[in-house]
Amino acid sequence: MTSYFALDWYFITLIFFAGLYCMLVSRSLIRQFIGLELMFKSCGLGLISVGALTNNLALAQALIITMIVMEVVAVAVGLSLLVKT
Repeated sequence: MTSYFALDWYFITLIFFAGLYCMLVSRSLIRQFIGLELMFKSCGLGLISVGALTNNLALAQALIITMIVMEVVAVAVGLSLLVKT
């Protein structure tokens, strides 16, 4: 069985830096939220990849659920700021 761990981290890093670039370069709040979502999704993929590598998927699932809750809060605050402007 071939290990794709290095390839996973290559794409996770690529997605994270694409989101960071999107947040830093764009002036539109919607594009910044898209960049933030890309960063959240890459962190989630990283947690899943590490959980699969260490055979500890239960901890990875718990962390993903916590991260989804944090993501919902961030989106709610961001959209409320967008509506006010």
